[in-house]
Amino acid sequence: MRRTLLKLTVLALAGLAARGASAAEPVSLAFGVITTTTVDETRRAWEPFFAAMRRTTGLDVRGVYHATYEAAVEAVVTDLVQLAWVSNKAALDCIERANVEVFAQMVDSAGSPGYRALIVTRRDGGLASIEQLLDKPRTWRFAMGEPSSTSGAVMPSYALFVPRTIAPEEHFATLLRGTHEHSLEAVLSGKVHAATYNTEELSRLRERSPQQAAQLKVLWESALIPKDPLLWRLDLPLSVRTRLATYIFGVGKTPEEKVMLKGMFDLAGFQRSANRQLRFVLDIEDFRQRSQVLLDNRMGDAEKAERLADLSERYTRLSRALQGPADPGR
Repeated sequence: MRRTLLKLTVLALAGLAARGASAAEPVSLAFGVITTTTVDETRRAWEPFFAAMRRTTGLDVRGVYHATYEAAVEAVVTDLVQLAWVSNKAALDCIERANVEVFAQMVDSAGSPGYRALIVTRRDGGLASIEQLLDKPRTWRFAMGEPSSTSGAVMPSYALFVPRTIAPEEHFATLLRGTHEHSLEAVLSGKVHAATYNTEELSRLRERSPQQAAQLKVLWESALIPKDPLLWRLDLPLSVRTRLATYIFGVGKTPEEKVMLKGMFDLAGFQRSANRQLRFVLDIEDFRQRSQVLLDNRMGDAEKAERLADLSERYTRLSRALQGPADPGR
């Protein structure tokens, strides 16, 4: 009898210890969200998602909304956020500098595997073609995204500017950088003649403000870009990652959840992904950086060789990171 009581006591203490370990898990998680329009609009779209996540997982997940891609990357790197929605290029920057990985990818309501970068102008803005924009240096005013914006900067640079040895800062009479919303406003107000945009933002604009959308003319469209990823830190406990994944990959089945996701920039849900999703952006960035070195007349041969060797080492290192095994938490 005493042995039985002793055994029960030991089991009870073990249970308390297990609950104590569970209680030691992070009680508050910060989920970073990039802003393509305005912080207020993004917050309104995502807060219902975080409220539902808190109810379902029991984790205190709060949204952190970044006005710039640079701020979003820094928040991941410095552990101010433990999960994040970022662009493909920003995700690559994070993987290079922090202990994180891609674990999910957005799925839109149309089931599209990706989106496209655009260059748009006003229909009455005087630009008839992309060649007219690119063939006349110091003539046109232009707006584009931050360097970590895949559609706002990376794809246009790779497909248009680098092959033509164009440095946007030197080619355009005026160059503005900011969010897609800033670029749109600059075009519509006449501050610039053309700007980068993307098919996702244009679709939302057609729903939200068809009159504004009708004023735009598309001058150029890129190849398909994979949908944006979600990242999480690998030092999050496995139990926490499992609870998060269960919610994120299960949301979108009820009518209420479908409405909620639709309001989050026309999402239908999330699908599993991994670092290898970023291979395309690594290849694009490597090509862009190598081209800039080779075409830089200010650099001597020795300096170019050293810089190219550095880029080769970076490419090899990041290639290994993108081929890493899937996280067991998924």
